[in-house]
Amino acid sequence: MLLLALAACQREPTPSSPSATAASATPRASQPVQGNAFAVQITLSPAAHDRLASQRESLIVSADYFGYPSAQAQAQRVPGSENPWLTLHRAQMELDGAQLEGTATARFPAVALDTKQLAWTDAPEAPQVNINVYSGRRSSPDNLLDCGMFQDTLAVAARAPIRVSCALIGENSR
Repeated sequence: MLLLALAACQREPTPSSPSATAASATPRASQPVQGNAFAVQITLSPAAHDRLASQRESLIVSADYFGYPSAQAQAQRVPGSENPWLTLHRAQMELDGAQLEGTATARFPAVALDTKQLAWTDAPEAPQVNINVYSGRRSSPDNLLDCGMFQDTLAVAARAPIRVSCALIGENSR
């Protein structure tokens, strides 16, 4: 959650901004990441499934693609490099919770990450992805679910389906 909150504060460079011009002049080059599609399998506890179905609630699966800023990016004060990571791409999928029978899969297609942005990261060949799952907040202003999360390289995410388990908030503390 902290990752999402801090990433929301980050400014993205525009094509006419000085930082975008500086990024295009960077000596580091990288190739777009290929074959980075991945799947997220979500397993709901029976109580979570029943609650989502009865309240016609959905699931949101969020993917934040990022890299840690390089020393060069920090030295040149690239926008966002003051944060612990540089946001490269964001995607999310919404699944109908009422149709889930305990397990659902969200399939994220391959994305072409901007080589200029990747060049400002400390590992342009190994961008990271952070996956979070939460309720769609259709029936309540608050998230109803306590779900695991995933964070690793895109290469690791693409190897096999990412498994995330969800229960109702407070369900496991009884």
